[in-house]
Amino acid sequence: MKVLFAFLTAAVSTLLLTGHAAAAVAADKAPLRLVDTISMPGIDGDFDHFSVDVKGNRLFLAAEEHHTIEVFDLHSGKMVHSITGFDTPHSIVYVPTVNRLFVIDGGKGGSCQVLDATTYKVQKSIKLSDDADAVVFDGTNHLLYVGNGGKDAGNDYSLVTVIDTDKAEKVGAIKLASANLEAMALQKQGSLLYVNMRDKNQIGVVDRKAGTLASTWQLSKVAHNTPMVLDESNQRLFIAGRKPGVFGVVDTVSGKEIATLPAADGVDDMAFDPATKMIYLACADGYVNVFHQVDADHYEAAGKVATGNRAKIGILVPELHRYYVVSSSKAAVPAQLFIFDVEK
Repeated sequence: MKVLFAFLTAAVSTLLLTGHAAAAVAADKAPLRLVDTISMPGIDGDFDHFSVDVKGNRLFLAAEEHHTIEVFDLHSGKMVHSITGFDTPHSIVYVPTVNRLFVIDGGKGGSCQVLDATTYKVQKSIKLSDDADAVVFDGTNHLLYVGNGGKDAGNDYSLVTVIDTDKAEKVGAIKLASANLEAMALQKQGSLLYVNMRDKNQIGVVDRKAGTLASTWQLSKVAHNTPMVLDESNQRLFIAGRKPGVFGVVDTVSGKEIATLPAADGVDDMAFDPATKMIYLACADGYVNVFHQVDADHYEAAGKVATGNRAKIGILVPELHRYYVVSSSKAAVPAQLFIFDVEK
């Protein structure tokens, strides 16, 4: 009997230990799994945003301080081409219906450079104001919204310029009382455009049909609001700020901040995967913060993954279940492209 009791006790202990170990493994599971790291020797300075051509297996990256657009094989991460001739490229939009790249160049005398996406030759240059930067694309109506002007143009206001991507022409402009516009997001089931008015810690709500500012929401919990993503189905707007780093959620019905969580500092890009309810923040501190949407009103930290120097630029490619991040060179360490698998 004593032998049997000892055996059962050991078995139960083993099961308990195994259960605890499994729980520990689950708790420590990284939200991202590193697949590969691609070195980019010779490319110095900061980067700005990505764009992707999934069908054509291409990843585009604005090397703003190297004055180029770098092109990568989307699956392998191998660099395949470098497009030169830019001043300070910030944002890129690939439009497959016209096979064009729209590159927002924020240098002196800002512009939107329209390139043939096969030959990479410039077809047209659309004049914008200085500090042309953030964009959002309305694929349904073939309209590109570009933030430009503001402080660097010597003005206390900025413009959201509207470009018809079929015609490659300016078709409108919306004036906003902000000297520093950042990321934008637009409704697909409505006509609203949300704009980060960073210098005022505000979100501007623009009626796209009327071309006017419909409302302004003042933020109190998030400062230097930079990236933005809309969860339209839940009527939630995700924003993130700097100094200190923070992830925030705004109710798009009331305009009120309903949740905030601490994050690494220097965020510039954010992505949301509605299928997994995961939110990804690329931060210059050298981390990707991952948050989980429990429901529309509740969010939790899902972990963070180390990257590299000023790795504040990232893009989620949900079709491949991959997340890409780029870091800047520092001392003997070259710029690097990090390729992660994301949880499915």
